[in-house]
Amino acid sequence: MSAYVSRINQVDASQLDNEIYNILRQQGMEISKLCAPGVIGKWQPEIDALIKIAIWNYSLKAGNSSFGQQLLNLHYDRYNEKKAIFYLILSVVPKYLQQRIIDSWLISNSGDYHRVKRFIDWVTTTTQLLAFTNILLFLNQGNQPNLIERILGIYNQPTKSHRPRDIGYSYMTRELLWHSFIELFTIGLPMLNIHFIKQKIKRMWIRRRMAKGFIAPQMKIDTRCPECDQSPNLPRHAGCEHIFCYYCMKARFTIDNIFECPACGVELHSVRMRTV
Repeated sequence: MSAYVSRINQVDASQLDNEIYNILRQQGMEISKLCAPGVIGKWQPEIDALIKIAIWNYSLKAGNSSFGQQLLNLHYDRYNEKKAIFYLILSVVPKYLQQRIIDSWLISNSGDYHRVKRFIDWVTTTTQLLAFTNILLFLNQGNQPNLIERILGIYNQPTKSHRPRDIGYSYMTRELLWHSFIELFTIGLPMLNIHFIKQKIKRMWIRRRMAKGFIAPQMKIDTRCPECDQSPNLPRHAGCEHIFCYYCMKARFTIDNIFECPACGVELHSVRMRTV
């Protein structure tokens, strides 16, 4: 009986192989930026094929595992030199033919464009359907996540038996904590009376004073609202020498019928609110 292989390890190995290929391809594109436009681009199918051949040469040809499998302690069972060559052909040739030969043929034979395009679409759809069917079989059987592996009859096997997969939860923990804090702030902060808290703090340092008389202050050119530090809009006062904007004072009285003037500390009452 073959050893158990984690499905996650097999999928991750395939993803790592794709990432290695994409990194090398991206590095090649960065180098090509130093060349004249179009010089390297017309050879892109050949470059992609050479990258895949180089990866295959130093991994599957030299041994029985890809770079992604080596990182996750996997290897292919029932694998030999003949299957290695077929693996290279199936992974490189179809894509290269589609990019280079078929596309060039369509350009030079535009009269049969629709007929050939329907054939290519049929082949592509069939391949995707087979790949989808293979995924269903992989989920049921637990091996051969790639269609090429099933065609060649090769299986993933662990390099070391009884080696548990190490899974780190630090990233997940940070995400959960961050989202919890965000929810706490977005729900809790609007429920806090910021003005009331500021007023309580100021009471520790400013001695509260009561208005001695209700004398209307005079509006001047340099008068500023103690709340917003702007020229008062629709000026109002409520018993001290300072003039507020209507909306600034009304907002404070909406929260509480009594608040202290931010400038002088005099206790203001909503019933004393008057127009200047």
